[in-house]
Amino acid sequence: MIIDRIDGSLLKKAINHAAFVLRQNKKIVDALNVFPVPDGDTGTNMSLTMDQAAKELEKISPDNLKKVADTAAWGSLMGARGNSGVILSQLFRGFAQGIPAHKNSIGPMELAMAYKNGVDAAYRAVMRPVEGTILTVARETADRMIFEAKRAGNLETILENTLIYGEKVLEKTPEMLKVLKEAKVVDAGGKGLLFLLMGCFEVIKNPHLEISYLEKDAISPIEEKNYDKIAQEIKYMYCTELFITGNEIEVEAIKKELSGLGDSMIVIGTGELVKIHIHTNNPDLVLGNSLKWGELSNIKIDNMKIQHQELTSKSDGKESKNNIQQLEDENKNKKNTGVIAVSQGEGLNEIFKSMGADIIEGGQSMNPSTEDILSVVEKKAYYNTVILPNNKNIILTAEQVKNLSKNNIYVLPTKSIPQGISALLAFNPDLSIEENILNMTQSIKNVISGEVTYAVRDTKWNNTKINEGDILGIKDGKLLIVENDIEEAVIKLIGLMTEGRQDGIITIYYGLNIKDSSIQKTVDVLTQKYENYDIEYYFGGQSLYHYIVSVE
Repeated sequence: MIIDRIDGSLLKKAINHAAFVLRQNKKIVDALNVFPVPDGDTGTNMSLTMDQAAKELEKISPDNLKKVADTAAWGSLMGARGNSGVILSQLFRGFAQGIPAHKNSIGPMELAMAYKNGVDAAYRAVMRPVEGTILTVARETADRMIFEAKRAGNLETILENTLIYGEKVLEKTPEMLKVLKEAKVVDAGGKGLLFLLMGCFEVIKNPHLEISYLEKDAISPIEEKNYDKIAQEIKYMYCTELFITGNEIEVEAIKKELSGLGDSMIVIGTGELVKIHIHTNNPDLVLGNSLKWGELSNIKIDNMKIQHQELTSKSDGKESKNNIQQLEDENKNKKNTGVIAVSQGEGLNEIFKSMGADIIEGGQSMNPSTEDILSVVEKKAYYNTVILPNNKNIILTAEQVKNLSKNNIYVLPTKSIPQGISALLAFNPDLSIEENILNMTQSIKNVISGEVTYAVRDTKWNNTKINEGDILGIKDGKLLIVENDIEEAVIKLIGLMTEGRQDGIITIYYGLNIKDSSIQKTVDVLTQKYENYDIEYYFGGQSLYHYIVSVE
């Protein structure tokens, strides 16, 4: 059966099958990621984006071609994860815009031109497009599809020839990008796009193909916490927060004084201004000790047992949800400007919260979708919202929220947790949004970020052979250290981060798998080596990165 036109039903079927084909092959795409660290992999991000498009298509009747295209575009936008997911969503957006509203079906040239319109939209979405990526494969296959359509072929032939040509373009991507050539891989995003085109081709070739529609629970959004399941005995009743203003305040001395009064303690700041957060049964003693160092302000003491009871008052969860909503409604618009940070790890989450930020669970290997971010933005409903992505692969996703929210959204392009914390330290709710954005942006420039993680695959990077399991040290996104020992790696990394500096602050956030004895040993070595530096360390609780480090 020769197909020469596509209607709403066939387009819906093609998109669903394309999502299935990519889902089945996402690990192949993930394996092509050049940077060998545990991050938001391209195949997974593209697949989750497509799954959301397929999920939205399940809700509509396929009798209207334009509606099918618009629905897929909306679903992919809301489900967009990572840079590859956002680019894919823009392909769908431009494609949908290129389909005439009055037509029930389109032919080969109209299909090719709509695809080309999608490619143009994707290029516009990227500030500095790089060739040798998914954009190149998309542009070249769109041009080829137009060329094939002009030859008056049927849709099956057009898509088949476009796919063959696309594979040739993909094979050339290592010649366009040095990092691909060195790693001996083709572009991951381009490979993912060809899997999608393959799925569409298979439906056009066999329109009676039995489609494997989206499986239940195929999408894995950022999970909300189940308060009933995680309920534990609260050892320390009062969440206590305050600022100390004074002269020559000693952060380390305060830590020692308060260490026996509770847990989840965070003491950060300078000699003139210090922020304290601690869970304790004796807030009076915390305040008394703090008074010795200066003037206290912004004192906040919350009874966590009462808060927990409000959240878990009914076992069926219904009343719990109502209470959560009530608490959220009470807090709505209390602040003119709010900050929302992407974070992962019990300790890091607590740090951001103690500094006044709201949290979106996510980060390395679990990039939040556009919908995840938008949901928190709408729930908090600040007049001005500053988003801290804290990951270069989440910035583009966060940018999409600007066009979807009625509130004023500002995305600060923080690429790491240290940048996010530094930006948040510069935030002052009493200043205007313009002043805050200026101060927070400037603060990002003053911090050097470092990470210690492990290699998830064998590869070659900057002429260095990397084996799976090797310990990697990364400074401001550049892989500089390959070691066998975690502690050796972090010490060498900090050495590179402090080059050319005489003094400053070294802050270490240690991960879930780092033992207390290990972090103490590392800090002892660093204290002897960097006498002119203030060295601070906190439990971050991040699962994939052994250490996150900042130097300021």
